[in-house]
Amino acid sequence: MKTGRTKFTESDKLSILREYYASGASLYSMSKKYGIERGTLRYWMNKYPMNSESLSLPSQTIEDVMARKKSNEPDEIAKLQARIKELEKALAFSEL
Repeated sequence: MKTGRTKFTESDKLSILREYYASGASLYSMSKKYGIERGTLRYWMNKYPMNSESLSLPSQTIEDVMARKKSNEPDEIAKLQARIKELEKALAFSEL
C-alpha cells in the first residue's frame, strides 16, 4: 500500500534545514514548498540542531536566526497575555 510519503535522504533533510534557517521562512511555508508535515520539520530540527556540524551553518546565519527568535518573543508574550485576559473574562462571566 502506497502512503504517498516522500523519503528524503539525509542530504535532502540537511539542505531543506539550511534553506529554512537561511531564508527565515516559516515552518508552514517550508512544509508547503516541500510537501512535508511541520512536525516532521520540527523532528529534523531536533535531530540536526542549528549548531550541529552536519548542518555546518555559518555563524552569521545562526546569529540571524537567534535575533529573529528574540524579536518575536515580545510579540508572542503580548499575544499570550491578551489571550489570558480574554479567558479570565470569559471564566468570570460564566461563573455569574
